[in-house]
Amino acid sequence: MLGQQFFRVKADFSIKETLANGKSSLTMGTIYFDRSAKRLIYQIKFPEKETLILTDSNYFRVKDGKIIEQKPAMNLLNFSIYNLALASKMSNFGLENNPAFKLVDVVKEDSLIISTWRPTIEKLKELTGDVLISQKKKQLFGLVFFDKDGKLLSKQFFEGYQNYKGLEFPGSITQINYIGGKEFYKITTFKNVVVNDINENSIYNYSLPAQ
Repeated sequence: MLGQQFFRVKADFSIKETLANGKSSLTMGTIYFDRSAKRLIYQIKFPEKETLILTDSNYFRVKDGKIIEQKPAMNLLNFSIYNLALASKMSNFGLENNPAFKLVDVVKEDSLIISTWRPTIEKLKELTGDVLISQKKKQLFGLVFFDKDGKLLSKQFFEGYQNYKGLEFPGSITQINYIGGKEFYKITTFKNVVVNDINENSIYNYSLPAQ
């Protein structure tokens, strides 16, 4: 099935996260993503009901029918796993045809193929360093991000893939952020994945409340 035939994905999610204060948090809800509308909707059900909206340029937080937070979010949508999965570009995190990065190394370690990608644009080089991508059975398995000085920033692991009408989508993502010499974990799990849903148009095309 061709990538352009996938245009929507919906999934129930839960996020368990360790916080800087030593405590942990749990967030649960449903995500809705439409490639054509370029809109990612998080309908949070726990711990409090609210809606997060990510467009190709902005992030909005809506609660009780009012926008309570808004900030720029340039290009985050393009690199969301939802967009990459629907575009059939998830296996290399969308970097293969991205002029902002170049492939500089490929090695094989056991069952993994590990490629190293380096930023090519000067402004980007000031913000980030190499990105390592590992693939297992031609699926994205791991991501490792470094800063411009080669310091480890974060790792992500994608596991439990299932096939939904031809769409390969992970069951869980484990992210480890390295801050101040400590590891902080964020584990996202997905279930009830629905591809090309045509029933909940009002949610996929969510209308922001007037400000």
